[in-house]
Amino acid sequence: MNKIELASLSFNPCLKIRDEWALLAAGKPGKFNMMTVNWGGMGELWFKEVTTVYVRKSRYTHEFMDANDYYSLVFLKAGHKDALNTLGSKSGRDIDKMAGAGLTPVFTPEGCPTFAEAALTFVCRKLYKDDMPRENFTDSAVYDKCYPDNDIHTMYIGEIVAVYEN
Repeated sequence: MNKIELASLSFNPCLKIRDEWALLAAGKPGKFNMMTVNWGGMGELWFKEVTTVYVRKSRYTHEFMDANDYYSLVFLKAGHKDALNTLGSKSGRDIDKMAGAGLTPVFTPEGCPTFAEAALTFVCRKLYKDDMPRENFTDSAVYDKCYPDNDIHTMYIGEIVAVYEN
């Protein structure tokens, strides 16, 4: 893992998250969890370079996001779509996700979980979180389509404090 400058990267963050998917991970050695995400964003807010990620309240990862000050957004090397499918559809409450995904956990110098199979890891320090209740939606059709069971997301905004490339 080599630490690189964020400014050295050139890709469309919307397409990268949507098309390649990423792993959102939080926790500490011995107690962490991760899930696949393909909704999120990267940009500038509050004079800081940030990521924005969304976690449904029902997801096990939600507990780890709330309990930790840092999280990682991890893009795996090509050839790991099966792992991304497993980590996006199974709960760490029910199975050993690491055994099912075939990935090797490692930790950044900041203490964030990532994986030996990562191509790119963003380490983010949480700055803000908020739930996304129905009454805040100005387009009720979006809520109706995405939250038919009212399992809403919590939005987390984190400052990108380090980027690692394998």
